Amino acid sequence: MGIDHAGESVEVPPFMKRVRLATFATVDVRARPHAVPVFFTYDDGRVYIQTDRGSVKVRNLRGNDNVVVVAFHGSLGEEAVIIRGKGRVIKEESEFIRRTKEHVEKYHLRLDEEGRDRMGIPLFDAEIRCVIEVSPEKILFW
Repeated sequence: MGIDHAGESVEVPPFMKRVRLATFATVDVRARPHAVPVFFTYDDGRVYIQTDRGSVKVRNLRGNDNVVVVAFHGSLGEEAVIIRGKGRVIKEESEFIRRTKEHVEKYHLRLDEEGRDRMGIPLFDAEIRCVIEVSPEKILFW
């Protein structure tokens, strides 16, 4: 079932809030796809992905902002959401902090006194980390 962002299905927000893992696909400057599993948050039709500033995802966005997010639930993918749209790295520091806090809350991350997760990643360090925002052009849910 195809849904434009303005007509987002009522099923999509609760589905995206309960699903914990998605596939995020970008395209490099040679039109080669790059797909990786990501943790994400979802708010008002947009997907937010916390990542390293030097990641392939971020590098690809510089040359091509077309992206796809696919989230599915069930051992056979009985329910799925596909969001095709445009990706951008959030530049506003307050928005970066807000979206990172949402990420920490959704995944119940425990941070040390310096704001690092259990793998030692400094999630709130905007020189190392960033948040990608995906604005949908098309949302599919089934």
